[in-house]
Amino acid sequence: MCSLIGVWRMSSYLYLYDCKEARRTNARRVAFTKELYGYTYTWKTKSGIKEKRKPGLLDECVGSKAVADSAILVPEESRMLFESLFSIYKDILSLRVYEIVQEIL
Repeated sequence: MCSLIGVWRMSSYLYLYDCKEARRTNARRVAFTKELYGYTYTWKTKSGIKEKRKPGLLDECVGSKAVADSAILVPEESRMLFESLFSIYKDILSLRVYEIVQEIL
């Protein structure tokens, strides 16, 4: 028999967002996407082309992942970082956040 006494599990949050308004303001949409997913940039040097990856918030927060287009699963300990990012771009995004307390297979 399993007992749940003493077992504590942090919940996760599902962020669903849409950038409909951002289609008119392309620069803000691109900036948001880069901050969230990261990007790779290249530059020319005398020895050839160099490349470097700038990580996004999804790369930096362990346990967070994109689960579908415009859907991100975030562990509770990283939630405030995502709240901060989404609040910066609230003028171009519509956002819904759901707390996930149990996964059913």
